[in-house]
Amino acid sequence: MTPASSRASGERAASPSCSRVSSDSRRVGRRGPARFRGPRVARAAADGALGGTERGVDDEFAAAAASPASPSSSASSSSASTSALLDAIPAIPPSQLEDAFMIGSPAEREHWFPVAFANDLDGTTMIPFDLFNVPWVAFRDADGAAGCVKDECAHRACPISLGKLVDGRVQCPYHGWEYTTGGECVKMPSIKKLLPNVYVDAAPVVERDGLLYVWAGKWSEDGGEGAAGKARAAEMLESGASHAPPPGFDVMAEVTVEIAMDADDMLARLMDIGARSEAGDALAFRRVSTNGGERAELGDDVFPKLVAGALRNFREPVPRRVAFYPGRVLESTIALEGGPGDWNIHQTHVVLPSRPGRTRVLFRMATDFVAAPKLARRVGGRVWAQLAEMVLHEQLENVRVVGGGKENVLAVDEYQEWRQSVDEAE
Repeated sequence: MTPASSRASGERAASPSCSRVSSDSRRVGRRGPARFRGPRVARAAADGALGGTERGVDDEFAAAAASPASPSSSASSSSASTSALLDAIPAIPPSQLEDAFMIGSPAEREHWFPVAFANDLDGTTMIPFDLFNVPWVAFRDADGAAGCVKDECAHRACPISLGKLVDGRVQCPYHGWEYTTGGECVKMPSIKKLLPNVYVDAAPVVERDGLLYVWAGKWSEDGGEGAAGKARAAEMLESGASHAPPPGFDVMAEVTVEIAMDADDMLARLMDIGARSEAGDALAFRRVSTNGGERAELGDDVFPKLVAGALRNFREPVPRRVAFYPGRVLESTIALEGGPGDWNIHQTHVVLPSRPGRTRVLFRMATDFVAAPKLARRVGGRVWAQLAEMVLHEQLENVRVVGGGKENVLAVDEYQEWRQSVDEAE
């Protein structure tokens, strides 16, 4: 079975020892002209302003919580920042990805997809993930800028994410080949002389709203279909909605989980959170850790349940706004009614089609009623994360009848309109 065909069946192409090698595994790497060297990836805050590469503990979630720019300056700053973000993306060689082994249509893939929370990716971490049945690994270069390359070494198709980071490059654990964020192999210890212009596939990455966005469509420095895809990527980046929490909200938790369910079915469940009266089928999903890729079952601590129980006993959740965005993003604002003050929760769900029957969900929870959010995260960050996991789990399984309903209908209409446009593009 070739690496590509094993992906289509939802299996990993190589074992951790990388001892099983496909006979055509060399097809994932290729030589390209030296001009594919390029600059670095920039990052932007929610207002579009370019930010630095250093983050302290006090700046945690800062990009996600940044306030939007004033109306008078937002248009010009957005245009300038979009141009800077695109200019900073490393020049990427033409893709060798084959549609036959990918899921989703080309029209569906031509978008910027949030694939990870920016705070989960530091200079010592790699985040492997699958998107449309293609394995990728995200990492930061020596300057702290994020990049993304296909998670298969050009030498023996070993998953690069099983290796380590060396001076801002990902190093394959098998023979030590090292790759830049542009996909170029710059070190081959197993070969006496470095073969020039050997690449693995790479994907464009931009960082804003506290998220890492990957362009999953065609992209090329040359003419043709890839150049047209790059133009569409620029247009979508310019016009795309910000997924930062609204002004006045503070991010309290960001969690990533994997679930054995198709992405469209997952979206259907999440868009039904304000109308479903019966519990859905039980779902087993696992938290995705960012400290080495280990995964664990969701926590069962008592304290988050007490906090959730207290909120339920004194407040009634009522959806106020639910919206769907083409990057498979669902945003909602939930009012907690029945008590003093105006309490609200803002939720962001990113539903990524990983592999057939497999979905990765990024869930961000922000509030407008926590008096000292930074202190609350410092003291009880894990509690908030577990509370967010409980909320997500309940939304997918044991949802009660709550107020509202029109908001959910609007989100469904937005999703169906997008799905129709995708289908008509085929």
